[in-house]
Amino acid sequence: MPVYQQINEKMLEVKLGNEEVFARRGAMVSYQGDVAFSRSFLAGQGVQSLAMRAVTNEGYAMMSARGTGSVFYAQGGLFVTIVPVRGDTFYVESDSLLAFDARLTAGTMFLGNQGGVQGVVRGMASGQGLFTTTLQGTGEVAILSDGNAIGLPVTPDVPVFVDPQAYIGHTGQLSSTIVTDLNWKTFVGQASGESYQVKFTGQGTVYIQASER
Repeated sequence: MPVYQQINEKMLEVKLGNEEVFARRGAMVSYQGDVAFSRSFLAGQGVQSLAMRAVTNEGYAMMSARGTGSVFYAQGGLFVTIVPVRGDTFYVESDSLLAFDARLTAGTMFLGNQGGVQGVVRGMASGQGLFTTTLQGTGEVAILSDGNAIGLPVTPDVPVFVDPQAYIGHTGQLSSTIVTDLNWKTFVGQASGESYQVKFTGQGTVYIQASER
């Protein structure tokens, strides 16, 4: 299976042994060995996936690297975090996705399917749109963040509240709802009215970055 290794906080090495890895287009900075590259698409099959391609104007095109050797990835000086997926589904914002291997099944989900109207509101509030990326199975995912990504555990007794613009992704059996609240920006005159937060409940992990988009 592909071996993921962080060279430093901002660069990822994936070692391949006659295997395949998918990565964000333009993120490959170097490679060694007998590796062939080809264009691929993040979106899976079906009407929703085709809709995503149309809406994003192919903004989620990926590159496939197949063969034996090492491939090095980085993107715009952003921080890299490796997330293990073990028979679960990882939901991730597409612009935070750096790489994943072929053991995982990639797809797209309309946020309305994940919480109905609340899901749509979350997508609009975060500025990420109405679709999110799903990666299912057993393998590794490399994500990008502004600063080191933080994984916050969610338990039935301890929900987690997240600024939609700091959200990267989540895994586990989680439900999300939109809540509104006043924040400190309101009181110092930088914003007015109510701000959106996403409340996650259940059992799993939510990944956030140390800044807002």
